[in-house]
Amino acid sequence: MNAPSAAPRLPALERLAVRLARWLDASGEAPAVTRYLGWAMRRLGVRSLREGQLEVILAALRRESVLMVSPTGSGKTLCFQVPTLLTPGMAYVISPLRALMSEQAADLARRQIAATFINSDLTSAEKRQRYQALHDQQIKFFFATPERFDASVVGDREASQALAGRPAFLVVDEAHCIDRWGRDFRPAYSRLNDVRRRLGAPPVLAFTATAGVKAQRRILASLGVPQARVVVTGVDRPNISLLRLPLEADGDRLRLAASLLRQMPGGRAMIFVPTIKVGQLVQAGLQAVGLDLPFYHARMGSGEERAHLLARFMGREQPAAPAVICTNAFGLGLDLPDVRLVIHWQHPASVEDYVQEFGRAGRDGKPAVAVLFTRPREIGLLRFMAEKTVEQAGLDEQAAGEALQIKLEAIEDLRALVSQRQRCFRQGLLAYFRPDAALPAAPVSAARRVLAWVFEEPRRITPTRVCCDACNRVTPANAVAWAARAMQ
Repeated sequence: MNAPSAAPRLPALERLAVRLARWLDASGEAPAVTRYLGWAMRRLGVRSLREGQLEVILAALRRESVLMVSPTGSGKTLCFQVPTLLTPGMAYVISPLRALMSEQAADLARRQIAATFINSDLTSAEKRQRYQALHDQQIKFFFATPERFDASVVGDREASQALAGRPAFLVVDEAHCIDRWGRDFRPAYSRLNDVRRRLGAPPVLAFTATAGVKAQRRILASLGVPQARVVVTGVDRPNISLLRLPLEADGDRLRLAASLLRQMPGGRAMIFVPTIKVGQLVQAGLQAVGLDLPFYHARMGSGEERAHLLARFMGREQPAAPAVICTNAFGLGLDLPDVRLVIHWQHPASVEDYVQEFGRAGRDGKPAVAVLFTRPREIGLLRFMAEKTVEQAGLDEQAAGEALQIKLEAIEDLRALVSQRQRCFRQGLLAYFRPDAALPAAPVSAARRVLAWVFEEPRRITPTRVCCDACNRVTPANAVAWAARAMQ
């Protein structure tokens, strides 16, 4: 399915706006097919675009490679679906998760858009049928894990069948896997540049929830598109107050966490802990002061028990659990609107992890608070855990050394940001993801402004009254009062 051969009936205002944008477009920013942008959005059940989507879609329609860094739930999927619908040919979509692939393919099929996936759960007959559809160019979206193109994993015949297409786009979902899993657990991710070349070197559309400047460069270099456009959105969350609080004693942390939980004006709260042992300590400490919070971790009971706790947190099952203690695996992919408070018991392993985790707060655009407890001795635990992870990955000596160096650098990057207590924490995080963050924003063309006016939804965000601990002089002694003010 490409842009319709016969012009569809478009809303009059949309038609006039696109004509005006095309007339104003002196630099070729909006290709001719842009006139069908609204048609493609409606085909996918979307009425308006969010921040960053229009820029990525227009770049893809110009046949540019793009890396988009944007939070979970921000609509990255639409950024490859729309240009694929408007471009002759198909898209290969690389994803690490089989469940996600089948879900996305099923959603497209419900919209009568030809899509399929290949995984090891299929029978030989089902695989033959789907590869034949790929060969006959009968599908628009082909979903697969990166291992599907590796002959050492699936065999020469199947790898050749998977590589037989000539897609218009190579889409790489969860692109941080290239940088963070490619060396450790998913080596096929580090070989996607070879896959791209064998597919005819199509433009790459890569997406991740979080990747700093260093990770962005490594991802694009690995994919063979080092000059690709990078679009970063969602790092600046003006409705979330960012508080770094240096507290050495666990007792002081427990008392402050309990006070913060009691000050919440409703909504949900999450306390992230690094290990099960620490989580149990936090759970017992809060119980001692009258707060009975459930603890979610990978080794708790059965999968059914974990699913039940998740449903309680989401308000789907009773008794409700609006606040939880959790390891970082909890709620991956969740897009809940009203998380008002996120507490980190200690540093995560990277700035990327931290931004992704506190970014689960305030997705409804209303004020929220992110608290990060700090103490120098916890850096040693993070380094130890990084070493153990690399040791268990089974890498050769050189690869292990490189992987460990990346992990240690990531730990140090966050440690440096947290320790710069006189500098605005928000500006430090922005600079980590966008080195031009302190520069004036580049001017937006007249054509883009017209297209944004007709296709983008306005941002509805209530800025918090408290920027960060540096800007507002927040200390452990006055943190509860500041947090209460921030969440009003």
